[in-house]
Amino acid sequence: MITTISPPQKEDRLMDLEEVAEKLGNISTRSVRRLIAKGDLPKPVKVLSSPRLYHSDVTTYLEKLKQKREQDSRK
Repeated sequence: MITTISPPQKEDRLMDLEEVAEKLGNISTRSVRRLIAKGDLPKPVKVLSSPRLYHSDVTTYLEKLKQKREQDSRK
């Protein structure tokens, strides 16, 4: 019997608002909070009262911005 080992699943890590702000182009954490309030980013998860966002949520937001830019450039 042959046993195959699958690669480890990539975990979706949590990012604090400072990391999110840096990933979004060095914007302020206040701007990140505005994006959350507007609904552009999902509500954060609280870890010991510290707000965190999933890396995948931030990546999804950036992909949506990229798609919107591509659609707008076709007009």
